[in-house]
Amino acid sequence: MVAQRRDRGSRSHGEHGEHDLPDAPPPDSGGADAFLAPETMHVGHDSLPPDRRKEMAQGDPSHGEVTELVRHFFKHLYPVPSYAFLHPSTTLAKCHKGTLERPLLLAICALTSLHALVHNVTIDREKSAAWVSMAEEIIWKCLETPTMPRLQALLLTISYRMATGSYEKAFMLTAIAARAASAMGLNHEQTHLDPILEETRRRTVWCFKLLESYFSIGLTEFEVCPFECIYLHPPSLEDSFGLLCPPGSEEFAIYALIDQNELGSLNMCIRLASIRRDIMKLTRELAVCTEPYLHLQDVTGGLGEILCELKAEMPNQAEISSSGLKHLIESSWLPRHIMMFTLWHGCYFDLYRIFLPGYPEAPPSIVLSTIDAQFTQMATRACVEHALAVVNLFCDLNQTCTKPRLLEFATGVCVYHAVRLILFIAHLSTEPDLLSLEFAVSRAELCLAAIRRFFNGLALAQPILDDIAQLIETFSSSNSPTESLSVFHKVNHGRKSDTRILSAARPRQHLAVHSVLQQAKFFTEDPS
Repeated sequence: MVAQRRDRGSRSHGEHGEHDLPDAPPPDSGGADAFLAPETMHVGHDSLPPDRRKEMAQGDPSHGEVTELVRHFFKHLYPVPSYAFLHPSTTLAKCHKGTLERPLLLAICALTSLHALVHNVTIDREKSAAWVSMAEEIIWKCLETPTMPRLQALLLTISYRMATGSYEKAFMLTAIAARAASAMGLNHEQTHLDPILEETRRRTVWCFKLLESYFSIGLTEFEVCPFECIYLHPPSLEDSFGLLCPPGSEEFAIYALIDQNELGSLNMCIRLASIRRDIMKLTRELAVCTEPYLHLQDVTGGLGEILCELKAEMPNQAEISSSGLKHLIESSWLPRHIMMFTLWHGCYFDLYRIFLPGYPEAPPSIVLSTIDAQFTQMATRACVEHALAVVNLFCDLNQTCTKPRLLEFATGVCVYHAVRLILFIAHLSTEPDLLSLEFAVSRAELCLAAIRRFFNGLALAQPILDDIAQLIETFSSSNSPTESLSVFHKVNHGRKSDTRILSAARPRQHLAVHSVLQQAKFFTEDPS
């Protein structure tokens, strides 16, 4: 199993003590204030060497904009798993000295300004779009000479394009990012490197994998960076990545922006993403089965055992109490912990929903014909248990969090699938004590409001919002069982322009409504 192969990487690098990087801030830089105060953070054009000053375009972010946006990136975006690959003090130090590569600076500013509603930074949308376009142009001109900063800039621009609905461009750019990573050998450990640089390279690849999962998951022909080709440890603990100097030193003040008690949640998110991909590959394989899959219960049991083992490594055994949630909301690492818990539960209901006859992800009836009724009942209850855990956690988060926090979109996807499951099971269930339809609809309504709040303005979120709203309307008013069930299948079709795909391949190329590939429009129908 892929996930098991990488478990050895849960170790951290340990303490680095007095370790310094070439771009560490000078001793008299004044600590955090030198990085954060507009009057001392010299990132304007005048601080650059003459040759760099000439290449700076008139539309680049101003001194004050860079100061505010880079600061907010590490405070609000860096805790989100997809953006965890930039090393805080090194990046801040390069900004301070005016040596951060222009495409990376532009991409950071563009993506951070895109989430202005979260952290009250007011940047014109046209301005941020111009910054990301300039970053792309520079990357394109240097296509044959990939570097780590340009690859990191590319990952941020891909995120920007996905968030704003430019799905076709985002999809094509991922192939370039994968080629760049391969050309630089980032998929292999480089133990001779500085530990911080080694971890930065490692995180860049893993964050890219999270990003790639939004296009399609478990569909081999669309993977550009397969898990099987990544020979890296999962990310190390945040304290071993972040600390360059002992607490109390001037440089350590940089980390006043974020606390260090991350508890390995990023590591766990990556490992769970790997397991979820394995589950989706199984689901796709089953979709085209034409004969019974005799070892299905053994395979799902093995995946379930891996999830149980991971539970033992998770904080509080994968449970979040009300007091624990309040503590998490005050932590910098809320996005990682919420993603970790929802992904763990999501892996379980992804695994067991294949045993629900009639559900879109269920295999053909010939596969389910070998599954006895008792096991199907157990799978149904497992789906309810884990789907409700996700739904309740997200509703509690919405109620407890006084202002919306930026979350990983995978969290919203997990909530979406949990809502679909509880509505489906509640509609079909004949067990009075399992789940009532009225309760399921009320939970769906709360989740709809929460997703709107936490993913406000994100183009990626609109399809799942529309589908949840349609499900709520259907199950609140329809009396026709056939009509109610058909709504689950309308959104989970193949690509809209899939007439050129062989009919035999369509079940395996089944794409969810939130898939970036599903929303991209690469093909047009042949004229009739």
